[in-house]
Amino acid sequence: MVSLTRLLNDYRQAIELGFYWSESEQIIAQIKSELDEVQAEIGCSNREALQEELSDVLHAWVTLVDFCGFDPQETIQLAAKKFEKRLIALKAVIQEEGLDDFKNLPRSEKLLVWDKAKQKIKAQAD
Repeated sequence: MVSLTRLLNDYRQAIELGFYWSESEQIIAQIKSELDEVQAEIGCSNREALQEELSDVLHAWVTLVDFCGFDPQETIQLAAKKFEKRLIALKAVIQEEGLDDFKNLPRSEKLLVWDKAKQKIKAQAD
């Protein structure tokens, strides 16, 4: 992910210039602000503006991850591994419960099955 590395390098250059966040709460507030802007663009037809706002969220996320002392690339890999485990567990729960029509279930029921999958992973870890 060359672009992620570039973003992180640019962020670190900004820090060297003295442009940085001193508290995590400031970054979290920035993320919330950026998400509000994404929400405002979601219903609009300007896809470029939406993508730009999403990029601002990504930038703020990278900033928070780095501020907390983690490598953004490793954090993305962790997210991918975590989701993969949950997806495997979800498929297992769907099969165990015979939910052949999972795709057609209401979202609320899908979330209950998702929670069962997460619990299954937790039980395996214990």
